[in-house]
Amino acid sequence: MASATVEHGFELRGDHGQLRPLLRDLWRSRELIRILARKDFYVRFRRASFGLLWVIGLPLIQATVLAVVLSQFVKFKTGVPFPVYVYSGLLPWSFFLGTVSGGTSAIVQGSALATKIYFPRAVLPIVTALSGFYAFAPGIPVLFALAAVMGAPITPWVLLMIPATVLLFFLATAFGLVFAALQVYFRDMTLIVQAATLPWFWATGVFFPIARLKPSFRAALEKNPTVGVILLYRRAIGEAVAGWTTAVWWSVGWTVALLILAALIYRRRDRVFIDLL
Repeated sequence: MASATVEHGFELRGDHGQLRPLLRDLWRSRELIRILARKDFYVRFRRASFGLLWVIGLPLIQATVLAVVLSQFVKFKTGVPFPVYVYSGLLPWSFFLGTVSGGTSAIVQGSALATKIYFPRAVLPIVTALSGFYAFAPGIPVLFALAAVMGAPITPWVLLMIPATVLLFFLATAFGLVFAALQVYFRDMTLIVQAATLPWFWATGVFFPIARLKPSFRAALEKNPTVGVILLYRRAIGEAVAGWTTAVWWSVGWTVALLILAALIYRRRDRVFIDLL
């Protein structure tokens, strides 16, 4: 008597892993993260004629040009000189955008390394964030110097620069982690991020005060995850905006939610990412 044969297709799925082993593996990979981040940073500027000067000079040039051009068409009333105002927004925005854009493709582009040895795939977006932070950090003293030269007040609020930088790093890293995982499954993610860059830039208030907007529109923009970070940087250099803490709490909420989402994704999918590349 012939027995019935049931054919099962191949199903690629990850097991429900535990979060603690994943975090432990990430901690054990901290030296790998540091080495890869330094390598990526130095390779990026090694053959440039001006080397690391581009790290400081490029955002400063962009902010200066933007401030000069805009001042010919519109007049924004800000609590600090307008070039300082623009630079304090453009500096963190540039880091955020670079980390999110680079982090989105980090796992896919790092497949050659990831297929040779095992390490948590979350290492790759984190490397992008840390490498970008090496380029971002020199801009902070430049921001202080520019503020001092142009007469912006230096007050004890300047200490907010520390939590602002911590929040910026984790927010950008969280987006990079989530988008990198999605890119493995949906290769359109890089194009989606590119398409979202321009409207996201305008909705962040990099060069205009959102306090001047209509209350309803301002309330909507305060929910933008990057607005709170920008306002925190500007508060550190003396720009006081009523109700700025609301936007900051929204940024904190986005960061926590995205980090939790990333933990859930990588706990489940970490070991099958490479099979999908």
